[in-house]
Amino acid sequence: MTTSGNPDKMSALKSFTLRDLDRRPGEVLDACDRDGAVRILRRGGKIYTVQADAGPGLISALPDFPARIARVYSQPLTRAQTRQMDKLLAGE
Repeated sequence: MTTSGNPDKMSALKSFTLRDLDRRPGEVLDACDRDGAVRILRRGGKIYTVQADAGPGLISALPDFPARIARVYSQPLTRAQTRQMDKLLAGE
């Protein structure tokens, strides 16, 4: 982890190098979760900000997949359907 001596509006953010992100991604993301955002410093002098996305797109619960599968495949295929599927898979 590195720190910058430049006082600016982003100086409160923890700074990491690109190497830190590559070798210790969990530590970088934990700091991002804890502080809201972190800075990633690249060799060429560019600075990137990584911020946790807390928007409405986060999944809070997974669907009941076993119930969905049971509903879709509740009845076995008939012999005709099985033959048709075999032909499709064989490219006929």
